[in-house]
Amino acid sequence: MNQPRIIEVDYHDFLKTLRRVTNLKKKIEKADKAAWADFVRKYNISEPGMLARGKRGAMSGNIKTVIIDGDGASDGYYVYSADDLFCIKYELGLE
Repeated sequence: MNQPRIIEVDYHDFLKTLRRVTNLKKKIEKADKAAWADFVRKYNISEPGMLARGKRGAMSGNIKTVIIDGDGASDGYYVYSADDLFCIKYELGLE
């Protein structure tokens, strides 16, 4: 098992993954408070830290978050900006 880490992801690859997992219903939106909180707690994700890193990487400061769960290698907590074509991922370290 690897250590969790934060990596930059190609924004266009992320969009393809996001479309696929949306169709497969493997995406957790922040509006699903219970599932969101369970995932964040389970993997000990520092949301304030992720948001701060996302804002540093996105020039516009306009960022969004999403969780992918149940899709294997794509699983993780993502911070992205459509305005800046920017995306980072908290890799869970499960591989």
